[in-house]
Amino acid sequence: MTETINEVKEVKVWSRAEKILLPVSLLLAVLFNRLVINNIWSSTSIGMLHAVFWLCYLVIFYAVYWKRLKNDYVLWFVAACTFALMVWNFIFTDSNWQFAMITAAVIPAVLMAHAQWAARGFSWKSFDGAVIDMVIAWLEGWLIRPFSGLGSLFEISASMVSSENKSTAKHASVGVAIVMGLMIVIIPLLMGADQVFSHYVSQFFSRLQFSSFIFHGVFVLIAFGLFFSFLWNIGFGENRPAVNTKVVAIDKIISTIVLGGVIAVYVLFCFVQFTYLFARAGLPAGMTFAEYAREGFAQTVAVCAINLLIFGVFLWRGSRGRLLSVLLCTLLTLTGIMLFSGAIRLSLYIDAFGMTWLRLLSAWFIIYLAAVVILCGVRLVKRLPVIGACALLLLVWYVALGFLNPDGFIFWYNVVR
Repeated sequence: MTETINEVKEVKVWSRAEKILLPVSLLLAVLFNRLVINNIWSSTSIGMLHAVFWLCYLVIFYAVYWKRLKNDYVLWFVAACTFALMVWNFIFTDSNWQFAMITAAVIPAVLMAHAQWAARGFSWKSFDGAVIDMVIAWLEGWLIRPFSGLGSLFEISASMVSSENKSTAKHASVGVAIVMGLMIVIIPLLMGADQVFSHYVSQFFSRLQFSSFIFHGVFVLIAFGLFFSFLWNIGFGENRPAVNTKVVAIDKIISTIVLGGVIAVYVLFCFVQFTYLFARAGLPAGMTFAEYAREGFAQTVAVCAINLLIFGVFLWRGSRGRLLSVLLCTLLTLTGIMLFSGAIRLSLYIDAFGMTWLRLLSAWFIIYLAAVVILCGVRLVKRLPVIGACALLLLVWYVALGFLNPDGFIFWYNVVR
């Protein structure tokens, strides 16, 4: 006796939203090719075209994932700052090439963080505990997500033309294929029937640069796959939610020794600043005040940045108690004094040699670090996701620097003032 076994094949049903990503991704690929790649060696227009592409991406991203994004005010804030940078490209890109070069990297980097925040559902209140998860998600967004969804691209594309699919998309694709096949046969026949028609068709094809056409066609095809994979992963991939790991506190004795030792060295350093830099007491033999003021700015700022990192580590992992709060408050106070020292050194250096792009950037960074010190002080007395606040502040600070018009400000400072 022969048994007939009917095997039922499970067919995955792809949602309409996933299918919409196909034309959306193709549109992004074409825009990226025409606006960015096609003009990559052009002159100053690349800055504006670069901004146009990312503006199109941002609008499309919000259109596709509107329900997920509409109530997340942190993402709206980041999007608004990024939009301001795009506007900057239309106003100042021709006159501030240094800032424009940095902005060309800043915009996609910020938008990647924006997308991963949307995908993972990070919470603002618990953001500090998920910083590592956010960094990993950001790296995955560049290195993994544009490739890990390619399998879904092929499966969705196959389902669109499968025999089970009775959609308009299938009928349209079949119609286009039939028309293209007919054109291959009909056009040569018409060229043989009429010499004038043959002349114009020949001219049209002679103007096509097939090597360039093939290059851009292959590039659009590859970019289409990468954009689809990335966007599909944002909405439909396995996006692990941010998990706050259990905090293991640093021992109180270790915290006291480390912070106490660092503070002792900083107290001695600040004493030297009050004696020689602020009060302008007599310097060691062979050293002029101008040389003393100009030296050590970069090192001072670097130490301040390290101090803020130390503050963050012990605030996050340090044993809770009054002693730790006092040590951290002291560390912040000394960091503020050191920042003031660095600001004086930089101002004396600028007065002596004038303002440049690097010196303006250094001054802007000192002001930012001073604001970070204030935020850290607020964190000691009030619950605040200080890392997230500092990140958003850095974005605002960068946007503000652009609209200051660095080159125009440098000219005003050195010539007009």
